[in-house]
Amino acid sequence: MSSKNGAPVPARRTLHADKQNVGPSTGLLINVIRSLTTSVSEDQRELEKSRLQKGFQESEALIDKLVKSHQKDVEECLDSFRDVSTRISACRERIHNVRNALHTCKTLLECRRDDLKKLWLENSQQKHICELMTQLDELKEAPLKIDVLVNQGNYTDAAKIASTSRDLLHGRLSKITGLSQLRTMIQDASDRLSEKIVDQIVDILVVDPFESHMFDLVQSMSEQRVMESEQCSRLSEKAKHARSLEPVESRLKLVVEALSELCGGTVDIDRVMALSRAQIDRQIAASVSLMRVRASIDENLAGDQTHLTQLIQMIVCQLESSRAAHKVLEKIYSDSSGTNIMKSYWEGAQSAVEALVDNHLDVPMAPKEPMDSKKPLFRFDATAFASGTSTTDPTAQSPLVVCRPSAFNIVPMFPWLRKLMDSIEKETGESPCQLGRYVQSFVMELFVERVKAGLSERMDDALRRSDNSRPRSNLNTKVLPSCERILELCKEVHGLIVSMDPYADRFAGLWLLLLGEYKKSVEDMYERTTKSLSEIDGVASRRKISAAWAADEDISRLLMSLPNWLMAAKETTPSTPSVPNLESEKDIRQRNERESEILIGNLATQKKIERAELLTDMGDVRALAALHESLRWFACEVRRLMATLPQHVKTKLRGCLVHVRYKDGQITDDEPILDAMEECISRLDTISDTCLLMLHLELRVHCFFHLLPLARLRNVNVHEELDAEVIELGRDLQSFHQLLSSILSQPKLRYIFDGLGHLCAAIFIHSSQHMPRLSESGKKRACRNIWGVQQRLSQITSRREAELDRARAFFELLAYEPDQLLAQLPDRRSQFTPVEMGHLIALSVRSHPQLASQHGALEQRLAQLSALLKQPI
Repeated sequence: MSSKNGAPVPARRTLHADKQNVGPSTGLLINVIRSLTTSVSEDQRELEKSRLQKGFQESEALIDKLVKSHQKDVEECLDSFRDVSTRISACRERIHNVRNALHTCKTLLECRRDDLKKLWLENSQQKHICELMTQLDELKEAPLKIDVLVNQGNYTDAAKIASTSRDLLHGRLSKITGLSQLRTMIQDASDRLSEKIVDQIVDILVVDPFESHMFDLVQSMSEQRVMESEQCSRLSEKAKHARSLEPVESRLKLVVEALSELCGGTVDIDRVMALSRAQIDRQIAASVSLMRVRASIDENLAGDQTHLTQLIQMIVCQLESSRAAHKVLEKIYSDSSGTNIMKSYWEGAQSAVEALVDNHLDVPMAPKEPMDSKKPLFRFDATAFASGTSTTDPTAQSPLVVCRPSAFNIVPMFPWLRKLMDSIEKETGESPCQLGRYVQSFVMELFVERVKAGLSERMDDALRRSDNSRPRSNLNTKVLPSCERILELCKEVHGLIVSMDPYADRFAGLWLLLLGEYKKSVEDMYERTTKSLSEIDGVASRRKISAAWAADEDISRLLMSLPNWLMAAKETTPSTPSVPNLESEKDIRQRNERESEILIGNLATQKKIERAELLTDMGDVRALAALHESLRWFACEVRRLMATLPQHVKTKLRGCLVHVRYKDGQITDDEPILDAMEECISRLDTISDTCLLMLHLELRVHCFFHLLPLARLRNVNVHEELDAEVIELGRDLQSFHQLLSSILSQPKLRYIFDGLGHLCAAIFIHSSQHMPRLSESGKKRACRNIWGVQQRLSQITSRREAELDRARAFFELLAYEPDQLLAQLPDRRSQFTPVEMGHLIALSVRSHPQLASQHGALEQRLAQLSALLKQPI
């Protein structure tokens, strides 16, 4: 067969292709050969031989047949074989020729190799020399290029040039002699560049944040003041020309990369942070100086705490801005630096702030140990060459401050210091931080004690003043000056608690001590006012009657349960609206009757009331009234202050137990501070209520003192219309009213004077049982006395005081004979009680000329009265 391109293709061999036909024939042949070799019989061999011959003949015939049938294919295969054999022979000839040519080239190349190698070495040497000359020229120009790039602010390129130059001098050119001067120049330029880059980093970290806030302060100043101050002018000019709008992070990355390039991939962070701390000190000093310029503070004019607050606020803001820049630096070096940048920054910042705070606090310095220095033999401080020098120790110069140093300067600074301390503790995880420990040490060891001493001194001064007994008007309330001063102290302590709430428990303890001492002072004042003095030796013997009753728990509780007291007690402050009187006439009469029964039951049975048991000094009356108003006002104001305390402070104080040691050595039990304070205030409220109740009772004691003697036999001046006791009672009532009306409010004034008419009427009627007899003139005189009291009370209360009409009607009924009087009394059941009717019958019988001496006359008529009263109306 032929392929498409005419090349011969070998014929397919059927015998080899058909393995099924080949296999049996081969096996047959092998069997035949085995039979021939193993057969012993000649016949057998012949038989096998004939069989083999026959098989060979058949195979030959078959082969010839196949060859004939495939003659063309066989010829084509032979032709193809001849062609391939010819081409293989030609290829072998060509390969032999190429091998001979290569052998010739090899021989020629070996001859020229040495010449080429020599020329190549000469060329390399020439190139190296040219490179060295070029590098030397660049090294000579490097210092100038570095200075130019530094002036342009291109620190990155300058650092690359310096780093490359240094590597060349210490690398390829290290063995070249004569370059020592160039090495020195390059090293100096690198050092200057390093310092410049570090300064630039410090400027970005500290100077720029601080000066941006200082420039804001300069902008608030007048142009004239800015021009007068060199510092302000410099800040203003720098802000106009040097303020960059590029972000801090990109600026820091550029300079840090430049420094890293210059330092061979490493940066001395400790050096940067040391310079940063030093720069913080300088910038804080500059801020203080700028604040002094703004406030016009000099050696002769001191600032105040407002300037100090502004200064601390500005410095805290400056430190926060600088912190943000340092945070960026820490982010840049988070992987490569082993130094805690933020911790180092806060250590320097805290030290600087601590020094600033210390300068403004009046902190006693520890005595310095004397230095072991030799005494100079000669002194030259007065010589000519020493005139321009100073021998003063720079550490002895007083630091710049914006106000007079005082321990109380911690108060306006504390809120901003606390904000700074919280930021430090949150970032560093150190609690308390260094600044916090300093502030806590100062407050706990020094400031609290100074506040305590100051409060004690000012409280003593407030209580020693001579004007403490005379009140002065304060928001329509008459308040004692001492009370006002003590409240001012309470407000100061309240301000300390609010401003410095971490130490609220300590200041609340001082507040409690202040309230306790004032409570003791008030108690002493009350005791001095209510003590009775013996007229002989002046020694206190017993209390005033009204004070004794006010202190009696049963009497005071009963009187304070009456409606008139409740209405007076509700009127606590001028801002409290007055409570309308909702009592009916019947309620008022029942209340007055109840009070009169209590008082008559205690006083009417007393043999005699001494004048020493009365309050006769109007100064004492004024003091009690003022004390009542002052304490009520004071308690209300203090409670208002306590209510305005922040909720977290209240929660803290509720869980804080305290015991107080007073000046007299008394120590209180442990109890929550707020409860102890409320207890003190409640005690002051109690004293205030006692003062009002005592004034209420004092007028009633005066009524008993002046009216009870009218029932006894005595010589009277018939020419006088009224008895002296009635006139004196009227004067007392008028004096009390005139004095109290200038101090007490109208509801309290009504509480004191309301019911006096009913009491006087009850005293007149009740004292009738102690009258031995009444003549006609005596009856008329009793009516005139009642009328005199009624007139005086009506002038004071602007009411008729109808209860005294009842008393006058009581004595007017004595004009009837006893039997006639019995006939009149049943119709007077609504006007008089059975007991009062019994007193009336008894006095009528005693005053009758015949019946007074008649045995059984009184008992008979009392029995008749009882029978009449049992009859229905």
